[in-house]
Amino acid sequence: MTPEPTIERQSSDANARRPRVRRSLARIFFGTTEQRVEAVAIAILILAGVGWWTWSGVKQSVENARRGYVRALLDAKVASLEVWVSAKRAEAERWAAAPDVASAVRALEAAARAGASRDTLAAAPAQARFARLLAPAVATDPERVAANAVDRTGRIVAARAPAQVGFTVGKSMQADLAPVFGGESRFLAPRPEAERLPDAKDAFERPVTWFAAPVRDPDGKIIAALEIGSYADVRFARILAPPAEFTLPESSGDVYAFDRNGLLLTTSRYREALRAAGVLPPNARTAAFNVRLRDPGVDLREHPAPSDLAERGLTRLATAAIANSRAAEAEARRGELLEPYRNYVGREVIGAWQWLPEYDIGVAIELAASEAYAPLHYLQVALLTLFGLLVLAVGVALGSTFSLARLDREVRQLGQYRIERKIDEGGMATVHRAVHALLKRPTAIKILKPALATDEVIARFEREVVLASRLEHPATVEIFDYGRTRDGTFYYAMEYIDGLTLAQLVERDGAQPVARTAYILRQVCESLREAHGKGLIHRDVKPQNIMLCERGGEADVVKVLDFGLIKDVHATDTRDITQYARLLGTPLYMSPERVRDPAVADPRADIYALGAVAYYLLTAKRLFDAPNELELQRMVLDVKAPRASAGATQRIPPALDELIARCLEKDPAARPQRVEELIAVFSALLREHPWAQEVAARWWQDYNAAREMAAV
Repeated sequence: MTPEPTIERQSSDANARRPRVRRSLARIFFGTTEQRVEAVAIAILILAGVGWWTWSGVKQSVENARRGYVRALLDAKVASLEVWVSAKRAEAERWAAAPDVASAVRALEAAARAGASRDTLAAAPAQARFARLLAPAVATDPERVAANAVDRTGRIVAARAPAQVGFTVGKSMQADLAPVFGGESRFLAPRPEAERLPDAKDAFERPVTWFAAPVRDPDGKIIAALEIGSYADVRFARILAPPAEFTLPESSGDVYAFDRNGLLLTTSRYREALRAAGVLPPNARTAAFNVRLRDPGVDLREHPAPSDLAERGLTRLATAAIANSRAAEAEARRGELLEPYRNYVGREVIGAWQWLPEYDIGVAIELAASEAYAPLHYLQVALLTLFGLLVLAVGVALGSTFSLARLDREVRQLGQYRIERKIDEGGMATVHRAVHALLKRPTAIKILKPALATDEVIARFEREVVLASRLEHPATVEIFDYGRTRDGTFYYAMEYIDGLTLAQLVERDGAQPVARTAYILRQVCESLREAHGKGLIHRDVKPQNIMLCERGGEADVVKVLDFGLIKDVHATDTRDITQYARLLGTPLYMSPERVRDPAVADPRADIYALGAVAYYLLTAKRLFDAPNELELQRMVLDVKAPRASAGATQRIPPALDELIARCLEKDPAARPQRVEELIAVFSALLREHPWAQEVAARWWQDYNAAREMAAV
């Protein structure tokens, strides 16, 4: 006879039909001792799996974030270097093509080819003429130090420094100049003087960069290379200097350039440590040319250099960069090292590198691993704590559930504002539509992205809000409030604009009539007039930051948005508001002086941007059509802006055409100096070409009807 199942057996069979995790949790509180041991073991395995999964996911996220961070900073440095090189090469080409300069070089090259001695070349009248002609090229820029002409044999046939005339440049320098004799202008990275002029005694004591361009005879044959030299420890070093956030005391970041032999070409933040360790000679002014990127095996900040340092291999980053320097594909000539390695002072770092084959140098950025992966340390502590508090696992899980619910509520409720939906996203923040809890007033909430929310960035963001809140003109978006959530998320509230940007307007309807353009831009100028009068510069005027709406029964009301790059020109004791001035801002609407130095704060930069916006409204075309940002920056710097009358299909009044052309002048002094000049011209145009409210109102009726149809 089959025995009657016991209560325990029936209970076990019932539990077997439940999910195993749920049964294990129940056994912790209600099971037998054996069942509790089994449940704890299962819980340990579950926590171990969750812990490993969490660790791997967070590690991957941190690595991806750091990869993007160091790559973005390195790309910005390389782009700045290329813009500078492009401008300097163009300048060398202009000097090489100057008829008087070419004539002097031809005479000296012919004399050298005929066997003239060094003394004969140095005393030749053409030599004095060459020095006199090139004097302005050196005198106008304090970083420039020399101007030479080198013939096809490598011999210096002309020089502003007579002591170098007649010497032959080294083989490495001749190899650098070979493309110049093929018709290209080149940037020549700094080399030790012993390599550049092996036989010369009067060499430069500081590193020098060279910009070389071909010199041609009347038949177009290249006879020499004109070189203009600049001290490498001035602009070249400044471009590749660590960004502002790397100069903070708590930062460990480093940026530098190096050659194919692993020789450091720029300065080093570890100069004093290298000097104390015996790597850098006591009398060396700079680490450039005096330090090779070798792995010392020890931290040179705490230990002297090992005796065999000269025999040690290069760091992992330098080795990878040099090994891939001749790769055919551009992507193979760049990379990131996210597993910690020792840098040239023996510090554990992560880094990114890029080899620039045109200049034959590598550029690197490095960050201490302890700083880069600090979040992982806290995660380790958290995971160990979880295992130590295994008996509270269920309570922690329940607490986490409540915490997640609270965080979700907090994200949807910021102070007195209830978030409804996201309406826009930018480089630093997201914008959401919200409603005030008591007033029920629609509001736009701008929330700083958590990944950027360092104390310094939040402080700068708060300063931007305070500056923007000083503005009261109706054409400027109004700031209501700002604050932080309990988890530190920074936000501010501003008036909600139900309309469309000028970019959307042109995309929808194409070029705008002269009357409407003048009506819109006069309001923009009135907004900027108040800001400029209070010492505030917008610095990001563009169609995307100017909205058109209906307000108070009036059509075509302008609102100037996003004073995110606002600058107080009177606050000389503060750093620039944004540490991303190079990455933020739109090059198409940036004035030439802001392309060169994004920190420029001058009303005339806003006036240039207004000219570019006016051109876009009247023509529905970009001011400069370039395939990439680098070429766009070059065009902003060097190419004369087209006339609006040439790009538009409608007739542009001469006064408006002339005003836009003046706004787009490369030289700030040639532009209107104050927005009042623009307001006067727009007001006169509106008297001749009025923009009636009836016409604007009909446009908005059609626009709102089309929007309602699209919503259905």
